[in-house]
Amino acid sequence: MENSKNSRITINKRIRRVKRIKNNCDACQPLRRFLNFSFFLFILSVPSIFYFQMRCKAANAQPYSSLTKYSFKNRLYTHRLAIKSDIIYKLNTALGYVSIITLPCIPLNVAIGSASDFSEQIVGKQIFIKPMTYNNKINTNLEILTKYGLINILLKIAKPKYVTYDLNLTQRVNNVFIANYIKTKIKKDEDIIKKKYIRKLNLLNKERLDIKKQKKEIINIVLSVNKIKINKKIRKKGMVLTINSLSRIGKIYYLQYQLTNTTDRKFFIRNVYLFLETGGNFFSGYKPTGIREIMMMNTQPHNKQYMPYKIIRNVAVFEVSKKYKLKLLNRLKFSVHILFNKKLLKLNIGDI
Repeated sequence: MENSKNSRITINKRIRRVKRIKNNCDACQPLRRFLNFSFFLFILSVPSIFYFQMRCKAANAQPYSSLTKYSFKNRLYTHRLAIKSDIIYKLNTALGYVSIITLPCIPLNVAIGSASDFSEQIVGKQIFIKPMTYNNKINTNLEILTKYGLINILLKIAKPKYVTYDLNLTQRVNNVFIANYIKTKIKKDEDIIKKKYIRKLNLLNKERLDIKKQKKEIINIVLSVNKIKINKKIRKKGMVLTINSLSRIGKIYYLQYQLTNTTDRKFFIRNVYLFLETGGNFFSGYKPTGIREIMMMNTQPHNKQYMPYKIIRNVAVFEVSKKYKLKLLNRLKFSVHILFNKKLLKLNIGDI
């Protein structure tokens, strides 16, 4: 009896212990679920963090770097620069050879002119080019679109010793990308400055034109006062040269002349000359012993063709040195050389 009673008590104790453990497990069940869920989230977050970091790095490489945010040295290695589309690179290939084009970034799109003669394969930042034709005279172009701009490459089939094995455009950052970036930056700054000061430039230009107009009016007034009428003419084969007048302001002289074509044929002015006859004395009857060419200060007709019945009015501006007296100006000689009917025609007027 005692043994059965003791066994019963032992069983009851065990039952109560199991119930207590079960109650404790039931109480810890929410905490256990929370820990399991947290561990599950942690396992999922590890690859997500690495993926997010990779995406962030790729995203940071896309925009162009600014001068204020990055140093010049950093921009040299990140290649965040614009590519100028008018530069053409040359790539020599040969039958049985593969050439590689290394880019500073992954291309967005690639187009080849003659797809049946060349094959291309894109692997990351590299493009593999292989000729597929036996015609050595085939040339075509390869257009590569990148986030920096358009890259132009000329593909040529050459001898094996001239093959370009690796056209590395990332090493050309010093003389291509940086230079293009600086040019683009200078042009933008230039446009900003022009836009800022265009109004002032217009005002200064208007003032300059007004001053030029006033100067011309003053010169015309002075010339009209100091004008000497000459009206000397010479006529040859329908071409008429007329010296109208001579004016002076200080040491500067203004000789007004007119050339008229009275024929129905074109003519060609070769050149215009102005001479001063020098020398001579009382014993020689003041006959000139030499001729000195006077260089004109303004532009004269030179190697220019004119239409029939054309009238040309112009002024020869020149300066006379002090050693030549004013009375010697009557020794001026004016000459116009003309090509008329394929022959040289000289119109000379002396003793102006």
